[in-house]
Amino acid sequence: RAKVSLVAHLAEDPLPLRKAKITLEAANKRADKARAPFQAATEAATEARAAAEAARAEAESAARAAEGARAEATASREAAEAARAQATAAREAAVAAREAAESARKAAEAARAEATAARRRAEAARADAEAAKQRAEEAVQAAQDAVAEAEALLAELMANPGSGHGALWWIERELTEKKK
Repeated sequence: RAKVSLVAHLAEDPLPLRKAKITLEAANKRADKARAPFQAATEAATEARAAAEAARAEAESAARAAEGARAEATASREAAEAARAQATAAREAAVAAREAAESARKAAEAARAEATAARRRAEAARADAEAAKQRAEEAVQAAQDAVAEAEALLAELMANPGSGHGALWWIERELTEKKK
């Protein structure tokens, strides 16, 4: 019976912990690699949002300037033509700036949505890595339980007076080597 137990013990894979550590490191590297491009997209979205806000402020100030020019045009008939032309030009600039601000805002919203999706994917990858770590810890515990069981069986066999102590000594030595 001891030989069968020893053969079964020796047939087990002695490296599950090492394999689990390598798997965990690979999962962490994949998660970091998947997260990197989306962080750049988040920064680009933040810059686009700042540009959109600056363009909106500029458009609002241009609109205020156009309204002032219109009031001045009604006050003075002689300056009305010149002020009207200036107001029209300012209004066109304000419309162009507002359209630019709208397009920048839409681009910022799209980039924000993409960054949010990237964050969700990164969180899912992190959850996968944590699950892999948990599986690795369970594999280590199973290996430790198997070694403890083999030691208990060996101690039981050594307690019997009729068993061959030379063979048991050899099994104990092999078990000690495997624990290293």
